[in-house]
Amino acid sequence: MPTAELRPILARDGIFNVRDLGGVTVEGGTLRPGALVRGDALHRAGPETTAGLVAHGVVAVIDLRDAAEREREGSFAAAGVEVVHAPVLDPHYEWYDRDATLAERYVEILDNFGDRFAVAVDVVARTDGGVAYHCAVGKDRTGLLTALLLGVLGADESSIVEDYARSSRATTVQASWSTLRGVYDRPVTDEDLATGVWSARPETMATALEWLRSTHGDAAGYLVAAGVDPATIEALRARLVEPAPAG
Repeated sequence: MPTAELRPILARDGIFNVRDLGGVTVEGGTLRPGALVRGDALHRAGPETTAGLVAHGVVAVIDLRDAAEREREGSFAAAGVEVVHAPVLDPHYEWYDRDATLAERYVEILDNFGDRFAVAVDVVARTDGGVAYHCAVGKDRTGLLTALLLGVLGADESSIVEDYARSSRATTVQASWSTLRGVYDRPVTDEDLATGVWSARPETMATALEWLRSTHGDAAGYLVAAGVDPATIEALRARLVEPAPAG
């Protein structure tokens, strides 16, 4: 996902950064297709996009945006789909006008908001069916949650970094679409896209993963420290991993 048929429908709704994580190699097998869908701006989903997500098996949507974003832009809604609001950041968190690099911001977010990620992980573990999760651009909050989920399943760091960097294919069109429609109150610069807050460079995620490793050992250690029950992590692995064929 998105399929060739669904991609233009998503784009018409202003959604450009959606992908099923199924097939990623993890410990003991691969991630089950349809189990995890990461995305951007699913609150913009119109009837066709919503139908496509439901047909794909999505039964729960986790919205990682804060309350102010939801009040301003709306939320995803579909019959039979549970919507969980699990904001990662405080509404006053400032992305712009700071000297910190994007990698430093990721470390800052991980260091300060572990309990927020724990809420989303618990939802994924308890949901019987496909889970889609999103923020606004599908790169930062969504990217960090993806790194934690793939990490706890035993994906290697190169796979996590590679998946993160795929978002760079979407950011230019996202920025153009958002600027044309006045979604944000400031223009997106070439520097923002190349190395700043709109970028998705491999080294950015690699730095965040190095921090996880040096401070908590791995993603599982981080999540347990953030309040996730070890039994929840085992449930997550049992639900999401498709075992490798015997022999």
